[in-house]
Amino acid sequence: MDELKQINLEPSNNQPNPALVEEKIMEPSTKKNFLMPILLIIGILAGLGTGYFFAQKKLLLASDGTGSVSGMTQNPTSAGAVKAGDTFGTADEKTFRDSAEGVMQPGGIDGEGSHHIERGANKSQWVYVTSSVVDLDMFVGHRVMVWGETNASKKAGWLMDVGKLKVLELQAAEINNIEPAE
Repeated sequence: MDELKQINLEPSNNQPNPALVEEKIMEPSTKKNFLMPILLIIGILAGLGTGYFFAQKKLLLASDGTGSVSGMTQNPTSAGAVKAGDTFGTADEKTFRDSAEGVMQPGGIDGEGSHHIERGANKSQWVYVTSSVVDLDMFVGHRVMVWGETNASKKAGWLMDVGKLKVLELQAAEINNIEPAE
């Protein structure tokens, strides 16, 4: 408990001293000072643990147990791991609502797109694509269906950011005698 103590600033001569100063004497509260940082650290760790738990729970609920989330297969580690019928990327249909089908080939046009989708012999029909979601190199030569968002371009007739890709046919470039672009 706090106590008030009067301190006389002048020597005592049995006269009342008008210059009295009140000083607050505090009891040491080392328990409070020690307990507060520990509670803060426990609170932070509990929050992180709860967030991690719910993030893992959400992934488990969305997964069908085969390594795919929401019907999507994880990006392949090699081109040999790609199978016809596999779907890769995100299920975000609001952002990636445009679609195109054709044979994936490497190379863009004048710096626009990293790859292009050949949809016939006429280059004006090709779709130039790029993606931060799917590794397009894994699908070169395959007939694919892509969903993406159309972007403005200066050189390409159609420039798309691919968010989702479905493999329709393996090695379609060889079957249809399409030469890979350089």
